[in-house]
Amino acid sequence: MPGVFANLKRQARGNSNLGGIARLVCWAESDITVGWPKKSDIVAGEVTTAPTIVVGTVAAEFVFDKDTCRGKSSKKGKLGYQNYEHEIEAKFAGFDKTQYAAVEKFLNQGGVCVAYHKNGARQVFGSSWNPLEIEDSMDTGIKADDGRMVAFKAKADGFDFHAPFLADAVVLTTDSAAVVPQPF
Repeated sequence: MPGVFANLKRQARGNSNLGGIARLVCWAESDITVGWPKKSDIVAGEVTTAPTIVVGTVAAEFVFDKDTCRGKSSKKGKLGYQNYEHEIEAKFAGFDKTQYAAVEKFLNQGGVCVAYHKNGARQVFGSSWNPLEIEDSMDTGIKADDGRMVAFKAKADGFDFHAPFLADAVVLTTDSAAVVPQPF
C-alpha cells in the first residue's frame, strides 16, 4: 500500500525545461462573474473549466521585456496552518502617460493572471475570490544604460492549492484576440 507521500523526481533528461514566462493575460476580479478557479475546478493539477467573464470583456495582455516575467507558487506556514501563495512579476521598458494610465487601473483592484510558459503550458495565478494584490512602480534609472521601466508585481496567499495549470482543452477568449500574435 502506498504511503501518504508520492514520488517526486526531476524532469527526464532531454526534455525542454525553459524558464520564464512568454505571455501574460490578466482580468480584474470584477471581470469574472463566477468564482474561478476553485479547488473543485482542478483535476489532477489542471483547471478544467474556463472563467465566466462579463460579456464583452477582454483580458488585458501585458507585453513585458524579454526574460523579465516569472510566476511563483509556494507553500508556507506551520504544519496544520499551511497555505499556498501565488505571485507574478514582470518589467516593462520605459514609462510614459499611456503606461501610467494602464497602471492606475490597478488601484484597489485585484486580478487573476494566466501565464503562458515558453513550452505553451498555461498556469493560473490568483482567483476571482482571492485576487492577486497588484503593486506597480516606476524607476527612472540613474545612468543612460540603467533600466527606465515600470515594474509589476502581483501576489496573493491563503490558497489551498498551488497555482494550477490550465488544461489544454480549455479555450480562453484571449487566445483568439491576442494583441501580439503568439506561437502557441
